[in-house]
Amino acid sequence: MIRSTIFALTFAAIGAAPLSASAGQSPSSPSEQTPPSTERRLPSPESSDDRASPAEQTAAYSDAELKSFAGAVVEVHRINDSYIPKLQAANTPDEEQQLEAAALHEMVQAVEKEGISVERYEEILTQAQTNRDIAHRLKRPLRDALSRVWT
Repeated sequence: MIRSTIFALTFAAIGAAPLSASAGQSPSSPSEQTPPSTERRLPSPESSDDRASPAEQTAAYSDAELKSFAGAVVEVHRINDSYIPKLQAANTPDEEQQLEAAALHEMVQAVEKEGISVERYEEILTQAQTNRDIAHRLKRPLRDALSRVWT
């Protein structure tokens, strides 16, 4: 469970890299990214028959939520980048598992510190990857979140 959750959050951070790239930051190098085919996905709310239209989904997220999401993406990405070398240097499966648990804990704390639940973070991420309106609305919050990191 921990492994699949950390990978889900890691993929979420990596999945948001194209969004941050459009906001002026280059994504992680391909050698640092794990192919998404290894990720386990839970059924998403979008897979149900009573889906909201793209316009309804766009309106469902306040500017404050998107700002929180953008800050969380930047932090999750930073945490992911800091743990990659540690995980690669792990000597035992036990050590790897401990590092994954620590990374997951930090990622969850970072998301929640931004004032958003992990579930809402994942929901917005999914929408941003499939809904151009959401992706467009995220450009400014991502640019602002990245500028706070760079300054």
